[in-house]
Amino acid sequence: MAIDTPLALFLNGSQRIFWGYLIASALIATIWYVWQGHKFSVTNIKAYWLNADAKLDYRYFLVNWLLKKLLIIPLLLSGQTVALWVLNYLNSHYEPLFLSWYYRDIILSYTLCLFVLGDLSRYWLHRLMHTNRWLWKFHEVHHSAESLNPLTFYRLHPVEILLFALRNAIVAGVVTGVFIFCFGARVDLYTVLGGNLFVVILFSFTGNLRHSHIRLTYGRWMERLLISPAQHQVHHQQESMRKNYGSVLALWDWLFGSLRLTKDAATVQKFGLGEGKRQDFDSVIKIMTRPFFNIMTSIKRTLK
Repeated sequence: MAIDTPLALFLNGSQRIFWGYLIASALIATIWYVWQGHKFSVTNIKAYWLNADAKLDYRYFLVNWLLKKLLIIPLLLSGQTVALWVLNYLNSHYEPLFLSWYYRDIILSYTLCLFVLGDLSRYWLHRLMHTNRWLWKFHEVHHSAESLNPLTFYRLHPVEILLFALRNAIVAGVVTGVFIFCFGARVDLYTVLGGNLFVVILFSFTGNLRHSHIRLTYGRWMERLLISPAQHQVHHQQESMRKNYGSVLALWDWLFGSLRLTKDAATVQKFGLGEGKRQDFDSVIKIMTRPFFNIMTSIKRTLK
């Protein structure tokens, strides 16, 4: 039996930082870097991987894993629980459909629905984290990084981790419950290395480049359909944080007016929250506590 440790995430094909995806991203980044006429140097590599933001991300990655295991996951609803609720509700009001689709069509439809609805729900929750004044206090943690690396993905406040985990349980549970009601217990998922087929194909191999300084674009037409690494970097730029909320599909940003193509963004990649803001989140303790202090300060100002 495998020991569950933070390092296990590097061995899990459903995780963004699976070693295979990291190697693929490193190869793509190397080709891009050389193509742009840059030269490798030990000084530049150290400056990127050992700067203050990177070291903080490494420390918080371990804290993030521990919080999920000890506090967040035991408190959460599971997708199975939600699916059971949905199925019981449907069965109490309607007769099960038991549609006679081909098994492969059921699996393909189930996999695609989970991917599309999961991605759409991530878009709206991410957008809400930016537009709601209280939720933004927690999401600021993620945007406090002025230097991006793959582990910046895990720089999330526990409140945000909880919200996104609940979102996942609700979406997966509702879709699963509806599919079981429609087709019986023939529901399964097309996977690659344990991850949703569509997520792995469309996302994982360049997913680690989103939190990097490798400005890889998919081109103006493809960026209306899929979020490129460069588009997510645009989202991390100070002047365009309310653009490109999408996770995999840029379609939602295009439909709901929050799309910014790479060609229309500033070429200088200036990440972070602005002058003097990084120090508010420059330690693990500050990441955990600062949002609550900021909320209390806002409440006091409102009451004056």
